[in-house]
Amino acid sequence: MFPSKRRLLMRWLIAAIAVAALAAVAVAAADPDDPGTAARSSRLSAGTPVGGSKGAGASPNSASGPCGAASAQTIAAVDALVAHKIYMGEITGHEVGEDVAHVTGSTELLGALASSNRAAVYAAVHTIVYTPHWHIVRLRVVKNGRVLADVGGPYIIAPISGSLRQNGVKVGSYVMAVQDDVGYVKLVTRFVGVPIDLYGGPPPRPAHTFLMGTLQPAPALPSDGSTVKVRGATFLVRVMKADAFPSGKLNVALLVPPPAKALSAQGCAAVRSAAWGGVVKHVASRFHALASQYQDFVGTIVGSTGGLAYVREGSLQIAGLNAGPRRLPTHGRVLYHGRPWQVFSWAPYPPARIYFLAPS
Repeated sequence: MFPSKRRLLMRWLIAAIAVAALAAVAVAAADPDDPGTAARSSRLSAGTPVGGSKGAGASPNSASGPCGAASAQTIAAVDALVAHKIYMGEITGHEVGEDVAHVTGSTELLGALASSNRAAVYAAVHTIVYTPHWHIVRLRVVKNGRVLADVGGPYIIAPISGSLRQNGVKVGSYVMAVQDDVGYVKLVTRFVGVPIDLYGGPPPRPAHTFLMGTLQPAPALPSDGSTVKVRGATFLVRVMKADAFPSGKLNVALLVPPPAKALSAQGCAAVRSAAWGGVVKHVASRFHALASQYQDFVGTIVGSTGGLAYVREGSLQIAGLNAGPRRLPTHGRVLYHGRPWQVFSWAPYPPARIYFLAPS
């Protein structure tokens, strides 16, 4: 992994977020209604029962019966959704489109391909990959089935491919990526807070072969929904598929620790709300000076979860990507734009309160 290409941030969400904003420093405040201030790696606790504000709709605790054995799957589904959103951001994010334009619009590269000048093609590809502030970690250029240049790191995730044209005439094709395997593992670890292991890679590496990850020694590739034990600890496994560079498949295994018994005794809606709260607070802990970076934090949360986030002091909104609901309960449900949202909130620095509206 090239130092200049380290992306411990969600560059495709808020370009202005500096590395220091995501330093691994815990938020130095807790709230009495916080459902668990322990590190997310030790999983979620029951904390204060989650109840709706007056007129907020049904409380998540109003679901009949405890979530019980379904609690681990409920939490794992939330974690897997965030990991998937992070992966999709490496393919479809705004800055990804900008990097594709850098490749397809390079007059040096297109001219070199048109003249079949292999040395010039390599030089153009090398320049693209190592241009400061661009995010391309690997770029392969092919003409007539021959690889003319391939520059970048060895283990790359989420490749994007397309044609290269000069004056409307195809002169070659490319495969590029904006993230490597190490960077993706770090992003998921920093945003979700559970162990993640990658298996497989480009051919001839078999899809079940351990590649890298945070939980080692890694178990043999487990099946989705199974449970494994590593060094005496039990994990529920969620497996998602990803693409390796330039071809081949990766199996992304999230290993989710079991929830606290007190949380499992609550309804599944409460468990799900606590799971989203755990993700949101884990991300917040990465901001060294959260109170001065609320807008960046909100942008990061929205992009990495698909939910909505706001910071308010009473009725005054101080951060958010839109106006949001007129009134927000501290917990419970709210109807916004014709759909219900589950609300999680806490006040790390009163009187400011952060509200997260979980996607359905």
